[in-house]
Amino acid sequence: MRWLIFLFPFLIFGTDLDDRLASMSLNEKIGQLFVAPVCPTRGEDHFKDWQELMAKYHVGNVILKHSDPSSQIQFLNRLQLSSKIPLLVMADAEWGLSMRMSDVIAFPKNMTLGAIDDLNLIYRLGLEIGRQAKLVGVHMNLAPVADVNRNPENPVIHMRSFGEDPIKVARCVNAYARGLQDAGVMACAKHFPGHGDTSVDSHLDLPVLNHTLERLKTVEWTPFKSGVDGGISALMTAHLDIPTIDPLLPSSLSPRCTAFMRQYLGFDGLIVTDALNMKALSDRYSLEEIALLAQEAGAELLLYGAHIDERVDELIHSTIPKAIEALKNGYATGRLDIRELDKTVLKILRAKENIEPIVSLDGVNSLQTDDAVELKKELFSRAVTLIGKSVFPIGENVGYLSFGSGDVLASAFSEVGAHEKIVIAVHQKQALTEEVIAKINSLSDRAILCLFTTPYALTHFKNFQTILIAYENDVEAQAAVFRVLKGEKQAKGHLPVTVDGVP
Repeated sequence: MRWLIFLFPFLIFGTDLDDRLASMSLNEKIGQLFVAPVCPTRGEDHFKDWQELMAKYHVGNVILKHSDPSSQIQFLNRLQLSSKIPLLVMADAEWGLSMRMSDVIAFPKNMTLGAIDDLNLIYRLGLEIGRQAKLVGVHMNLAPVADVNRNPENPVIHMRSFGEDPIKVARCVNAYARGLQDAGVMACAKHFPGHGDTSVDSHLDLPVLNHTLERLKTVEWTPFKSGVDGGISALMTAHLDIPTIDPLLPSSLSPRCTAFMRQYLGFDGLIVTDALNMKALSDRYSLEEIALLAQEAGAELLLYGAHIDERVDELIHSTIPKAIEALKNGYATGRLDIRELDKTVLKILRAKENIEPIVSLDGVNSLQTDDAVELKKELFSRAVTLIGKSVFPIGENVGYLSFGSGDVLASAFSEVGAHEKIVIAVHQKQALTEEVIAKINSLSDRAILCLFTTPYALTHFKNFQTILIAYENDVEAQAAVFRVLKGEKQAKGHLPVTVDGVP
């Protein structure tokens, strides 16, 4: 099959793209707009569903869901060989392939990365994630998240954001995206016009933001503008109600929002919607009207996603076919402009010109390299943040108290007992009940607190002389903190967000 890597693109794009466009039917053109979910571990029935989706509706793009490396490569290769035009394969791989794939490395999330001052490390991470993505057939990573997290209670962004400082977030977005694209994978910054100051999850309802345009330009849009100036390939729109942008339509369905992307940001790349079946839209519009409004707004790739098998099947069997029929009717009646469709399809075909549709199964053996493992360790090590006084190394006669699951440090310490010094580890935010918080604070005079969770948890703890924050409950985050406690490493991280009461 290896020869197909070279022949396949030639068969599709051996002629001029304008000629290719002219040879396409209306149905084929409309199909190129749609992004549908693929679940490579689901087996033959799911593959047959996808064959029918391509044969009948010419769907041209994939969003990957639960998978493993071998299953994904084999499933995608079969799909690509069944498609007249290469499928553009997208993945949510914000902290690496592990976001949607088993048996691969999970790198730190963005909030952890936001604690690191070295942008070259962020670039190296983007480069490594891009390298791994290509090995398993991914052409576009729906990352980085460019949202500026200004709400500590944000239910959907939070740890996915690089932090609260728009300039720092912008630099991290640029470094990460540059790494991805230098590895040959398209980057897609999300979620414009900015999901970082919301208190509602748009998967469940429509968030409302009453920010002025000046606020949006100076905070929310700064990272997106930086990404655009750096040559990012794509932007994803969010489902938000922002009256200063459009008092009538959610941002993902708003021509005015698109105009800000094109004119203010100067963006000429691909616009991808967040999933159009999310409740922020589906509770307010019919699925047909959502597709029509998204197309009228200037969205170029209409994405539909789900994780539960039954919902994936509903998208493939019902939702996407109905949306496609709605667009066909829109073009037939003149509501939609066929000339704009041609421009969009040509743009999508151009994005597909340099992709490799078929990848080798041998790539599985190259995913977890020593360099990738060391990069993960270095990232977690550089993120560890010290609040208060350095008292390291802590010595041998130290007690230990742990809250939450996933603890790998307990064996290195004694139980609390009457030790003069105690290390307290918090491994999940959910472990912080009122009773637990009170117990931890009662030991503040002789304890070092180690947080393996959100930095916003700091708000619960007062009077500690020394706190270490590792941001996540990963084994490597715990190992990094242990090295600081033992005086083998210094804590070099900086808080990426402001927490009340913390200097």
